[in-house]
Amino acid sequence: MVNIVTHILFATDFSPCSTPAFRYAVEWAKVFEAQLTLFHGLSLQPGLDIDAGIAQRYLDEQRQVAEEHLQQLLAEARQHVPTTTMEMRTGLASAQICDVAREHKADLIITGTHGWTGFNRVIFGSIAERVIQRAPCPVLSIPDRSPEGTVDLHSLSIQPRQVVLPLDFSDASMDAYEYGVQIAKWFDASLTLVYAIEPLSYSLDFSLTHPLEDKATRKKIEQRLQKLTDVLINQGLTARYELVDKPSLEAILKAGASQEADLLVMGTHGRKGLPRLILGSTTSKVLQHSPYPILTVKSPKFEGGHHLATGDEQATASTASSNDSPK
Repeated sequence: MVNIVTHILFATDFSPCSTPAFRYAVEWAKVFEAQLTLFHGLSLQPGLDIDAGIAQRYLDEQRQVAEEHLQQLLAEARQHVPTTTMEMRTGLASAQICDVAREHKADLIITGTHGWTGFNRVIFGSIAERVIQRAPCPVLSIPDRSPEGTVDLHSLSIQPRQVVLPLDFSDASMDAYEYGVQIAKWFDASLTLVYAIEPLSYSLDFSLTHPLEDKATRKKIEQRLQKLTDVLINQGLTARYELVDKPSLEAILKAGASQEADLLVMGTHGRKGLPRLILGSTTSKVLQHSPYPILTVKSPKFEGGHHLATGDEQATASTASSNDSPK
């Protein structure tokens, strides 16, 4: 089995949401025997004159405090991953994270997420989302909260045992399927494929329609899910699928709860700007609301030092890209 993660970049802002993410970074680096880089980006305040003396003193103080925090994390990480290094840069955090990942040919970025929703998210945005949009490799986002007390993050297994993989048969979700299979193999985890059936909606002529009102289409989807599941079972994995009559967000969170998921693996197109605001993003919505860690895989496929294995993984990819998906 080829190692798909050889270099992990852990991005931290030293906030409480970074603490559980640090645990994941160290543990996953141990499992994959990967190089671990701890990174912190010193963000410039809007309107700050970098050439001004007071601004320079401010940055120097911030840099000193940040370096002390990084050194503490470095000492802790090296107890488990001796090859751990650290790096710090000044600039827009999300851009610096992606630049460092690209330069180091990182295979995986791990970061915490605040999971802001509503007005706070509109105003402050989400560094994790911006990293996902620009990252050259998959991103593992670790939440720091459990909505309504439904999930205790500390009770989840850092080494996932139950992986939920939402599918819509798009290129993005099939890339995530390929990657999720490799993750499940490394951790000997069970996989649940989830396909969401959206509720009734009005068509352009104002007649009620259902995306799966055609029984033949529904049967074709189930056949595709069964075929993908059979491939996993033939490769020695424990796998099943669910066809859920709910909107995507509800279906994914429902499957996560019913399967007691430790990890969600999702594809994303990495859209930015106006198209994303208009079209929305299921992955973005799940990122805001999910109490579970989310591993996002961007389509087109990741850049950098990434590689997928050969042999039975090629069979997985071949099945994933077959042309029998529903139209």
